[in-house]
Amino acid sequence: MAKMQVRVLPALIAVSIGALAFKGVDLAKAVAEVAKAPDAPAEPKPEAGAALVDGHGEDAPPPGDATKTGKECAPAGTDYAAETGVSEQEILVLRSLSDRRAKLEEREAAVATQEQLNAAAGKKLDEQIVQLKGVEANVQKLLAAMDVKKDERMAALVKTYEGMKPKDAATIFNTMDDKLSVDLAKAMKPATLGAILSTMDVRKAEALTRALADLATTPKPDPNKPISG
Repeated sequence: MAKMQVRVLPALIAVSIGALAFKGVDLAKAVAEVAKAPDAPAEPKPEAGAALVDGHGEDAPPPGDATKTGKECAPAGTDYAAETGVSEQEILVLRSLSDRRAKLEEREAAVATQEQLNAAAGKKLDEQIVQLKGVEANVQKLLAAMDVKKDERMAALVKTYEGMKPKDAATIFNTMDDKLSVDLAKAMKPATLGAILSTMDVRKAEALTRALADLATTPKPDPNKPISG
């Protein structure tokens, strides 16, 4: 029995050595295959306590985190406030001031346009006033010419009645308008007028004499003199 155990042990040892030899061959093949494969870039390991940063300066999600969606992983928009050093509230204020300035410029342009229109209207009004003054001057000249003509006609009538016989002139004065008879009588010579009055109707002669007396005692108002209140 003891001899059999002695023989079995060497057999087990030989089998174990053979198995180890086969495993060694397999390991050698595996190492050779790994050596033949292309070198893969090694992932950089972040330092302890530091966060990974993506290409845009934003914190990148940790590798292998499948819970992050595409929207969460997308880079954020440009932060102009951070780039310019101006807060978002200040940007809003600046925009509001810019809009107000544009409105004020539009209003100023409208005022300038209105002022130009007013200036043009004022210039046109001045031209019309000058024209009206010219027309007024012409009218005054025409009135003065008419007055001259009137005086000339009145002087001719006075001369005509002075050349008539007093009795004939008195007959016409009796039927003449009061104003016209006064205008003629005040321009006639006193002697000629006395002869006509002596042959006129008594009532008409009395009325004409009274009108002439009123003209002598009542001063004629000056049309150029302002009336005092």
